[in-house]
Amino acid sequence: MSLPGEGRGDYLLVDEASSKLFVTHASTVHILDLKTLKPIAAVTKLTKAAGIAVAAGKGFVSDAGGNKIVVFDPVTGSAIKTLAGGKKPDSIFFDPPSGMIFVFNGESHDISVIDPIKSEIIKTIALGDGPEAARGDGKGRAYVNLGDERAVAVIDTRKGEVVNKIPLTGCESPAALGIDAAHDRIFSSCENKVMKILDAKTGRIVATLPVGEDPDGIIYDAASQQIVVSGRDGSWTIVDQLSADRYRINSTFAIDPYAKTLAHDAQTGRIFSSTADLIWPPVVPGKKHLPDAKSGTFRLIVISTR
Repeated sequence: MSLPGEGRGDYLLVDEASSKLFVTHASTVHILDLKTLKPIAAVTKLTKAAGIAVAAGKGFVSDAGGNKIVVFDPVTGSAIKTLAGGKKPDSIFFDPPSGMIFVFNGESHDISVIDPIKSEIIKTIALGDGPEAARGDGKGRAYVNLGDERAVAVIDTRKGEVVNKIPLTGCESPAALGIDAAHDRIFSSCENKVMKILDAKTGRIVATLPVGEDPDGIIYDAASQQIVVSGRDGSWTIVDQLSADRYRINSTFAIDPYAKTLAHDAQTGRIFSSTADLIWPPVVPGKKHLPDAKSGTFRLIVISTR
């Protein structure tokens, strides 16, 4: 499904309460009807939209290029307020137990805690390393991958503090993170093409499985008891959960390259991603080689897991 505008996308969010799908896309957030996927509105004039959260009847988007969080009306897309956050805000989510929004800042190595009712940053939590993907378990704990430390930081969301760091032995540059909250299992993807599965309570690594190149998205579907891992090269891996500690590869398949970040509709089992046709610029020494998007090719991808 094509969406207007230039550039590549980043995170997506399914908000079941409002039946909306939010798709970040360079300077824009597309707001779609979750059932029909028809566009409703858009948040515009961002620098580089990264992640989205919804709470207290408002939307919050981390603008990684502008070092800010933009508060917006999720019905009209109109900006309400701008918050000056940390450096390169990226992953973001609403945590029901604390009632707060947590924004993970990649370059300032910390977390901005937002009161969504007041639309104000009320606290900053130091991490000591650059955070990657993060998720809450809905029970008062949040987990975030730390790339250089090769660890998962554990945050008490009610107290607003880091309470543990779990080593990810054998994991290079952990990026994507998923959660099975019912069994207290954490899924972390690693640049060396493996996924580590952790017992969140004990920190024990219960399984290590092979996945595709540069894995950057993980979804756990509780209904089917399957984990979906997406890679930047277009390889997706489906993993069956046989028990809390037993897993096996179900299948792998190829999809469009850079369909890498995922959002999950738990009611229907649909998984959403985005990508575009890619143009690779010349390599610049000392700079990470990333593609540009071909004009007019940005699109939403929908996969059914059931």
